[in-house]
Amino acid sequence: MANIIDYVQWKGDISFEERPFNIVDNLVFSELGYLEIPKWLMSEGQITIREIWEKLGKSAQFRALSFSDGDILLLEACALSNRFADVVISDYEDSSYDSDNTQFAAMTFSTSFGEKYISFRGTDDTILGWKEDFMISYCKVPAQERALEYLEKIAATGQKFYVGGHSKGANLALYGAAHLIDTKDCIKKVYLNDGPGFCEDVLNADLIRQIDDICVRITPEYCIVGGIFQPEITVDYIVKSSAPQILQHALLSWQIKPEGLDLADGHDAVSDKINSLFGAFIEKMDALEDRQAFVNSIFDTMSQNGAITISDFVKKGPNAFEDLIMKIATDDESGHHPLKKVKESLVQDFSKTFLWKVITEEGETKSIIRICVSLLIAGMCYIIPNSLIQTAFAIAIFAIVAYQVSRSLYYLYKVKWDFNKERVRVNLSIVLIVSYVILIMKDAALLLFSSILFGIFFFISSYQCLARLKNSTNKWQKSRYCFEMVMTFLYGGYLLFSPSVVLGWYMISFGTFMLIDAIFEIIELYIRQRK
Repeated sequence: MANIIDYVQWKGDISFEERPFNIVDNLVFSELGYLEIPKWLMSEGQITIREIWEKLGKSAQFRALSFSDGDILLLEACALSNRFADVVISDYEDSSYDSDNTQFAAMTFSTSFGEKYISFRGTDDTILGWKEDFMISYCKVPAQERALEYLEKIAATGQKFYVGGHSKGANLALYGAAHLIDTKDCIKKVYLNDGPGFCEDVLNADLIRQIDDICVRITPEYCIVGGIFQPEITVDYIVKSSAPQILQHALLSWQIKPEGLDLADGHDAVSDKINSLFGAFIEKMDALEDRQAFVNSIFDTMSQNGAITISDFVKKGPNAFEDLIMKIATDDESGHHPLKKVKESLVQDFSKTFLWKVITEEGETKSIIRICVSLLIAGMCYIIPNSLIQTAFAIAIFAIVAYQVSRSLYYLYKVKWDFNKERVRVNLSIVLIVSYVILIMKDAALLLFSSILFGIFFFISSYQCLARLKNSTNKWQKSRYCFEMVMTFLYGGYLLFSPSVVLGWYMISFGTFMLIDAIFEIIELYIRQRK
């Protein structure tokens, strides 16, 4: 699958005069906008891509959130191509100010054919940069004003230009273009590469509608970032990606064909659902001061103890995450809780649902508990890796043994260690301890014991289903008990009499049984409620 690196290699011998600037060139310059250029390289105010590669090579640093060397390969491909090698980078700005929560970077690319493209950098790995992304939910951020000032400076030269960016860079491009005086006389196109839009409480949507005809929006199939306050843009492309889910946000994963973008039919349904849930969450936190308190509580906690980047925070381990969760879940020093209204609204919404009606209705509580327990056990059976099955089973048996031993010690203590009075409990504890040691120490003993245990469990379940089948008059229940009777009988027979049982079969069979039981119980519960 081809990406923008392949595009540069395909079209690298074609100049901008022969093949004018296009939408894929926008992606190339947006990704190169993450390049961190040392001050000593910009001593003359400008430098070509070829010169950057010659002086930095593979030591060049990119501030993109990437886990591959794709950015370096892109820079190398551009430096070795006729199309991009002599592109001049100028007006480079890169600064962060803790005092006003700003993470801003921009640069201007000028082709030999006289075209200019302004690239605003997206979010980097700094906590400050991520905080600014979330701040767009309740206020204008300083970086947006910096973007407008940058565009005004370039527009003062009198030459028309393209402008764009990726992620937050796209948001900056849209903000600057929407507020620039005589925008259409200055800007040819505004490229929005999977960037968030604006909260209507902060920015008048009419400003965006006025420049809609020069805007181009590009998002991947699994679109999350670009779905935040999604801007309404007429020219809207959805591009295929080689990455899974949220990682499709990375520009280098977007798929390119020789003729242009490799387009998809629509956005992924799961990502659309996530965006709907996020939108509902924001609506419930309707007070802008609540949003501000929520964002501050997250990122101020993350930056404690000197953490500057997301990586710094992650390295602090589980304790850092626990502090973050506690900070979000509790009131601040003034007794204010930004999520209070959200919780109240969610409880109110849930109280109107069918599920709440079923839970609170007398006689159905046991069914709900049974369904939840069955689904929980089934999920655990499927999640536990095969390599840990024996360990998990051994731990479960140990818990039973430990419980019985602790109870025996408790009663011995109450009778002042009179072993005769608690002889039964003591003997049972000794038998359990000895049995547990044998199961652990003897080869295949645990496997044999589990085969017998699970086999007996399924045979008993099959017998219970038979008894219920005889007493049932409902056709649906007869079908359920008949199916479960046959299934559990076959499971039990296989586990007890098969000469060799695959280890993972225990968890798969038991998990499947619990899952099917939960599904039957849900259907039966639904039928009762319909009646």
